[in-house]
Amino acid sequence: MDGSLIGNLMGAGYFLLFQIFGFILSFNILKSESSIGKVLLGSVFGNLLTEWMPVLFSMMMGFNKQSHIVALIVTFVITICFYFFCHNKLKEQKNIDKNSAKDAVNNSSVSEKNIKWYICEYGYLLIVLPVFIFFVVLLFSHTIPYDNDGNIYTGQATNGDMNMHLAFISSIAKQGKFPPEYSLLPGTKLSYPFLCETNSSSIYLWGSSLRFAYMFPMLFAVLHVMYGVLLLAKEMLKSKVKAVVAWLFFFFNGGFGILYFIDGVREDKSIFLRIFTEFYQTPTNFTDKNIRWSNIIVDMLLPQRATLFGWAILIPSLYILYRAVLLKNRKYFIVTAVMAGALPLIHTHSFLAMAFVCAMWLICSASSLKNNTDIEEKRTNKIAIWLFVGILALMCGLDIARLKSTVNESVYFIIALIGIICTVIICVFLALKCLNNENTRDVILNWAILLGIVLILALPQLFNWTFQQAQGEQFTRGYFNWANLNDLYIFFYIKNIGIVLILAIMALFFSKKMDYFIALPIFAIWFVAELIVFQPNVYDNNKLLYISYLFMCIAGASYLIDVTKILKQYVCKMASTALLCIAFFLGSISAILTMGREYVSNYQLYSRDSIAMCKYIEENTEPTDVILTDTRYNNEVAALTGRNIVCGSGTFLYFHGLQYSTQEDAVREMFENPENIELFNQYNVKYIYISNSERNNFNITSDDIFLENAELVHQEGEVCLYRCKNISGH
Repeated sequence: MDGSLIGNLMGAGYFLLFQIFGFILSFNILKSESSIGKVLLGSVFGNLLTEWMPVLFSMMMGFNKQSHIVALIVTFVITICFYFFCHNKLKEQKNIDKNSAKDAVNNSSVSEKNIKWYICEYGYLLIVLPVFIFFVVLLFSHTIPYDNDGNIYTGQATNGDMNMHLAFISSIAKQGKFPPEYSLLPGTKLSYPFLCETNSSSIYLWGSSLRFAYMFPMLFAVLHVMYGVLLLAKEMLKSKVKAVVAWLFFFFNGGFGILYFIDGVREDKSIFLRIFTEFYQTPTNFTDKNIRWSNIIVDMLLPQRATLFGWAILIPSLYILYRAVLLKNRKYFIVTAVMAGALPLIHTHSFLAMAFVCAMWLICSASSLKNNTDIEEKRTNKIAIWLFVGILALMCGLDIARLKSTVNESVYFIIALIGIICTVIICVFLALKCLNNENTRDVILNWAILLGIVLILALPQLFNWTFQQAQGEQFTRGYFNWANLNDLYIFFYIKNIGIVLILAIMALFFSKKMDYFIALPIFAIWFVAELIVFQPNVYDNNKLLYISYLFMCIAGASYLIDVTKILKQYVCKMASTALLCIAFFLGSISAILTMGREYVSNYQLYSRDSIAMCKYIEENTEPTDVILTDTRYNNEVAALTGRNIVCGSGTFLYFHGLQYSTQEDAVREMFENPENIELFNQYNVKYIYISNSERNNFNITSDDIFLENAELVHQEGEVCLYRCKNISGH
């Protein structure tokens, strides 16, 4: 659990070796990319290698050091082969273009070498650093830090999910069984997208501390998301200024939730103070007022590892795909396909979002080719406006119907299914039309290659894990309007998304031209995510909606900067500056207050005595031993030791679609009737963990009731550990 300095260095070294392999692949495969693009994508490739290569060999050898060493050697060999192959191809190309290359060098301006040019070219990238530093501060203060008394505290956002992630990370590394099982429900295959955990398990395996293993890969992943958004926006908008504005809108997402606090201050002077003291009463997450648009930095990327590592692949892959479409480059299509095909076991929602975007961009590129227009040409707004009006009218109509009477969930599902089928038909129709034309055939073949590779890589993951998890009736089903509790449809989104939604709609109606590569993904993702939920927790549909929101930010930023240029030209510079300041204030004030709340939040997660007991358990029990504890969400035994417990919290298990009521009842029965030896045998319980939580949650009159069939082996303050006796196999 605590690890060692040498273990931290070995774990970090193992991770960084894959980063180096990723850089080698990126710099040799994507030669036409900018330096920052190659660095970003090299790190993304390295992360993918860390997540996938050890797992492939762990399937055969178990999750252990041997499988990781083999994975490292095989990755090294593959990387070297790629290097020499690409190097030889580069030599051939250099010989062909030798004269032109010399001319290019001779004509290059010396001024391009100076620092001023670099600042002009790459200075906009510095916008990421302050927010990244803020994220790092939160990560260090929230990830199982010890206080002066030896207790562990955490923040508001990580108080829940982090316990589950720690349990997965520690159990995978400690138990070595692969494919892994739920330590929170032994005997059940882990169908949650677990590759967002194995990258940390791989570091933990080498003797690092659990804290270091948890944090280290997240530092890279959050940079992938941040720089990925910036590069994607710059590529789509062809403007650094617009890209920066889109980036700020995306990561400082807030909405108009602040207005409830301004209005409420007349009745309650302490309402603003409660933002920083109460649990989830912030301007971005205030359920009493139906505010649900959680801030991306502190409520999505910080606590939700699957979302973080999924977006760390998804957003850079969108950048590569957009470049592939523009350049008609088959190599870029193949790279995108490999990245997308790796997503299901990292983050299923990201894989879904990628599918929707691919469908829309296929339609955009195929229709442009069919009409013999340049792929970068901005089309007229008419189709986009009619799509928006039609979808909005449908959603408002369904909202009215829902308020007046009960609408069967199947109605929503059928409507969404019709939309998906129509989209597939359009894609197939346009693709077939383009295949009949020699000039457009290669581009459609590129899309076919992408689809083929994605299916080859993704289908085994989907059939062996994702679909098995999603068989329950609480999974994929019709459900309207995501998390809206009682507001009218359009009002709910205006107050939640705020200025970005208004700007995106204005861009749609008032921009001279609309880029369908921006508009269509917004409509497609929004349409499906508003009518279907893909998991028991309907709130998790925001993981899809935020990708739609990303394209809204790009559209809104473009329109805002265009308007400020007009104001600057025809009114005055002050009016232009004032508009920007107002837009930023309205778009970010709710987010800034939420970030401030997260910075000061502090909740005890595990007590000093329970931590000391966990250290004893780690040193004196077997990794596969089953320990009887209660079912609290902040279960230190599962999180810190990697041991199995009979049943974890329903907060986690229910939303994974698991049936756990039998085990939950068995936990109560064993605590309240410890003489039931058969039940202890049934669940292979070897140790009983008793803390004040167990004493308070169950009818335990005295710890002495366990002494008939168990013996006290260790005690830390009020925390006791009993070893079962007179039980078969013990």
